[in-house]
Amino acid sequence: MKGTSIILTSLAYLLSHSANAFTVTVQNAANTRTTALRMSEMNSLIDGVEDAELSPVKKLIIKEGDGEIPTKGSKVEIEYAGTLGESQTSWSVEDVAESWLKHQQGLYDVLLEPFKQKEVNGQVLLDPDVFNEQFVAEELEITNRIQCKKTVMAAKRLAKQIDEFPEGLEFDSSISRGKSYEFVLGSGKVIKAMDLLVATMKVGEKAQVICRSDYGYGNEGYRKSTGEIVVPPFATLSFHITLLSIN
Repeated sequence: MKGTSIILTSLAYLLSHSANAFTVTVQNAANTRTTALRMSEMNSLIDGVEDAELSPVKKLIIKEGDGEIPTKGSKVEIEYAGTLGESQTSWSVEDVAESWLKHQQGLYDVLLEPFKQKEVNGQVLLDPDVFNEQFVAEELEITNRIQCKKTVMAAKRLAKQIDEFPEGLEFDSSISRGKSYEFVLGSGKVIKAMDLLVATMKVGEKAQVICRSDYGYGNEGYRKSTGEIVVPPFATLSFHITLLSIN
């Protein structure tokens, strides 16, 4: 029986495997940080987005494969290790809008255009000396005090989360468990980025995928059945994956 994986999102699966435990380790952040050189070697996995640097899902081939490429509906066998990717301070203005602002209830329609006009990227959003109630009221021209407070508090929660869940934190690994993992490609049983990546791989290939949170665990993140946070909300993810076989 192949190893289980927290990349499954089925509630039934989570409940039935709540006893599974895994060790959280902190890897050297330098191993997961996307350098300028590596970025130049990456490819976008999103149709219509050619620039990998701007893509919410990007791929780096680590080792070329020599086997077949799976098709939708194929059962694939992989081994993988998942870590938290770069912090949200690296978000572009579009990343902020699509990953974070879209999930702030009652604020998206109000703040979208002001965020674009004032170029509120991740660095601005997460700097408490810049992104405060005065900035929201005066620069973004939000006159509603409740909306100002909600926006700033949400940004502060995100900033605190980054300190608690640093880049390079390993949250799941089939390699550490010593068991490979199988799933049906395109069945919706894994996060979007995983499906997108494996659909481009050859058997024997090893690759890294880096994905924005809306292609990972989104605004809810991932929790154990006990409520313990494993992957925080809005987290960028990095997976190293080897395609072992197609069944």
